[in-house]
Amino acid sequence: MIVRVPLSKVAQINPRLPRDTDESQSVSFLAMASVSEEGRILEQETRILGETKKGYTYFERGDVLLAKITPCFENGKAALVDDLEHQIGFGSTEFHVLRADPEQLDSKYLFYMVWSDHFRFFGQKSMQGAAGQKRVSADFLKKFEIPLPPLAEQQRIAAILDKADALRRKRQQAIDLADQFLRSLFLDMFGDPVSNPKGWDERILSDIALVRSGVTKGRKLAGKKTVMVPYMRVANVQDSHIKLDDVQEIEVLEADAERYALELGDLLLTEGGDPDKLGRGAVWHGEVSPCIHQNHIFCVRSDAEIVHPEFLSAQISSQRGKRYFLKVGKQTTGIATINKTVLSAYPAIVPPMEQQLRYIEVVKKVRSSKSKASNSEAEMNQLFQSISAQAFAGQL
Repeated sequence: MIVRVPLSKVAQINPRLPRDTDESQSVSFLAMASVSEEGRILEQETRILGETKKGYTYFERGDVLLAKITPCFENGKAALVDDLEHQIGFGSTEFHVLRADPEQLDSKYLFYMVWSDHFRFFGQKSMQGAAGQKRVSADFLKKFEIPLPPLAEQQRIAAILDKADALRRKRQQAIDLADQFLRSLFLDMFGDPVSNPKGWDERILSDIALVRSGVTKGRKLAGKKTVMVPYMRVANVQDSHIKLDDVQEIEVLEADAERYALELGDLLLTEGGDPDKLGRGAVWHGEVSPCIHQNHIFCVRSDAEIVHPEFLSAQISSQRGKRYFLKVGKQTTGIATINKTVLSAYPAIVPPMEQQLRYIEVVKKVRSSKSKASNSEAEMNQLFQSISAQAFAGQL
């Protein structure tokens, strides 16, 4: 029988920097944007410890970083920092740090435990704070119980999850290559969207599209007519594709189920996250029906006679969109957000429809290939989460 223990019994939660640490040494610095939702470190900056320790979170090589703020926590921002350039690191205050006791807990096993959907489900339910600033507390982490098989068994489980994750990443690489091709095609056909060298017409988004927010979770619905309906969360809306491996349902008023219903061609955009992810979104193709969207996702329903949703999606995800949203968005502790007002004011370029449709023809062909890769990726994601769930249940 697998023993379950509180995390605080086998790991330190947010350890403190030792007082006698040499402050002249170099350290690795990780901003929130430096840690990906795929569990990897994207980049690290070298700084001096004495100039960095105040106002940032301390960690060391081999620790596990876990984003505590919404929506980064739900999106899976976490990493095992086993490849730091320096032994000591500092990062965003929105990270929790977990340091495994090497005699009892394998660090990679710990990472996979807190990176799993199972853990995120309970962590999300525990979140405290105002809307948009909810966080997972250190107290939740300390009390959360994890299965604790012998070290050798933990390492065996981590190795299995490594292999499953590698398969999943190969499928994602195929999707990324297709997206890179489409970005290159967009630049070739329409020029640099930032400077608009071809002089395409420009229109304010609210003049050519309906922009709306989604349904708010947690509303009191007692005594009212409600329905259960699938809905799109931030985790489902990726850069240029919809992720369907974990579609959840929500209870809403019957009127809201109609009001927030998604239609073919709707462009879904996330309201926040890493600064470089502002404007992340994808076009809805009826993947789930019926389906609605939550309030952390905007729905943009364009006038199809003026701008094609696929073209609109491509330009919003380009440097034109990113620079605009970085300029007008609100940023706090490494998290950036946009609201309906600034999104509605986005200055869209609008080439002739004939030109847009030539681009869309190629998009459709590439999407067909992406769809096959995405289906395979979804299967790999399900396999990975199934293995993670078995590990959490002590059945692997």
